Amino acid sequence: MSNINEYAKNISSELYEKLKTAVETGKWLDGAPLTDEQKAHSLQLVMAYQKEFNVEPDHFTIAQNGEIYMESKKVLKNQFSKTAETDEVHLINL
Repeated sequence: MSNINEYAKNISSELYEKLKTAVETGKWLDGAPLTDEQKAHSLQLVMAYQKEFNVEPDHFTIAQNGEIYMESKKVLKNQFSKTAETDEVHLINL
């Protein structure tokens, strides 16, 4: 494969999820930390994969057109307020 974009087209969605988790947490699934080089390469691969297959992008991910997708502040507030309304909150007075 000639470049990272070609490689991203050929990885499985399962591998993409594992790489994405590793980039987000800074650790491999076995708990070993990623080196700086591994982080950089994994992040590039995650972004290239998103550029190819991310048809419903989340806030601050790469959309299929290759651009960073960002929601407006108003939309994000609505999303988080809806989540807060459905979550059960237990307050404990100590």
